[in-house]
Amino acid sequence: MIDLTIPQMEKLQKKLEEVPKKVPIVTARAINRSASTAKTQAGRLIRETYIVKQRDVTSTIKIKNASSENLSAEIKSTGSVLELMKFKVRANKSLPAHGRYAVVSVKKGSSKMINGSFVTSMGNSHTNVFTRVSKKRLPIRGHYGPSVPQMLGNENVISKIEEKAAEVLETRLEHEVSRVLGGS
Repeated sequence: MIDLTIPQMEKLQKKLEEVPKKVPIVTARAINRSASTAKTQAGRLIRETYIVKQRDVTSTIKIKNASSENLSAEIKSTGSVLELMKFKVRANKSLPAHGRYAVVSVKKGSSKMINGSFVTSMGNSHTNVFTRVSKKRLPIRGHYGPSVPQMLGNENVISKIEEKAAEVLETRLEHEVSRVLGGS
């Protein structure tokens, strides 16, 4: 959570004392830009550890923007576990000693072979890595990786996002103040 400190607010009000009605507007704009940057940063930081596409991360993150009446933005990530196909998969190779298998990399620098697995598309165009539950053809079981909220739950990731958002908030406040003062 990023908070404006009392000295920051006093400094902002002092700079805008000629136009006090602009303080909430300027603050809301800066907060919204900071929240947007935090969303982008989340995608980048997750991709430093996990092999997943930026859009698969950012599509789960929603921002409730700040307004002049409510000077807080909310960034929330919701979503279920991701199919292994959203990560790096090398599949349907047959080795004499192993049979069919898929090699899956969820995190950078590590991979895992899933014996007896295969990649296929189901009737609803759902493609994933599957294994058979029994010796029979059906049923089959899909395999999944972590969800984006789980990936974001890493303390290191959260602290870096907060740090970057606070930095952007500070610079955007300065920019918005100079924009208002230059435009009035």
